[in-house]
Amino acid sequence: MASFRYFLASVALISALLVSPALADWESKPFTWGPWDLYLEMKDAAGLGLRNVSYQGNQILGKADLPVIRVKYVREWPAWHPFSWFGLGRSSGRCGPFEDRISPPRLKKNPNCDGKKLCQVEHTIQGVKWLELGVYAKIGQYHLYQAWYLSEDGRLYPSVQSWNLSCNTDHEHHAYWRLDFDIGGSDQDQVFVLDRNSVKDKGWGPGWEKYLVEEDDKKPDTNSQDRVWFVRDYPTGQGVWVIPGPFDGESNKFSDRDVSIRKFYRDEDAGWPFGARGDLEFKSDESVQE
Repeated sequence: MASFRYFLASVALISALLVSPALADWESKPFTWGPWDLYLEMKDAAGLGLRNVSYQGNQILGKADLPVIRVKYVREWPAWHPFSWFGLGRSSGRCGPFEDRISPPRLKKNPNCDGKKLCQVEHTIQGVKWLELGVYAKIGQYHLYQAWYLSEDGRLYPSVQSWNLSCNTDHEHHAYWRLDFDIGGSDQDQVFVLDRNSVKDKGWGPGWEKYLVEEDDKKPDTNSQDRVWFVRDYPTGQGVWVIPGPFDGESNKFSDRDVSIRKFYRDEDAGWPFGARGDLEFKSDESVQE
């Protein structure tokens, strides 16, 4: 299986509300909507997670969640300064960096969802039905809304929105989405990238390239959808497109990649162990071929 960290733009939607039962236990609750079957959970402070995700009876994902949102302020305390350890000295305009991780104790009742902690909303956009599954959390001064949007025609959009400041200083949020692909229930998955404007042919057709080992990669700074990813089940040929959102942010020195492809190891599936200053690791150039 391959694990991705990926950015996708949030979706602004207005529609009718469906009240969902509150989850007393956040450990793997079965959930079905239209052609989608999955389990909802919240583990390892990795936000609202989806597990064993199937579409039209075909398994797609072993798990999808949000291990961390790293927050980078323009002015921050150096790593050695005690104020950086405890979030002190904010009146100076210096803040962070921070690692925001959504867990059940952080959840708040959502006033827009009849006071429920799990928000479930149906929408119809251009004739296509969508389901929104989301949670509202408060971490320090931040108000966060994390959601998954599932469409009846097979699209899955992750979204996270944030409001408020820890310091009155410009800052950026870097969301890390982890997608553990398990297409067709097999571990023989392949990962490809397609550069739409490239004519180079490396044996898979113009613009196509297959990842052979663990890699970190980027999308274009402009026209982000000119580069897209495709994860395929080798035995069946069925696959899933991973497409950047049109308004996604850009990688930078603080967060220097848009996609990370990793071989799956269960002992690496444990939230976010790298802190606020650390980027995703677990890269050892292992083969990710089928």
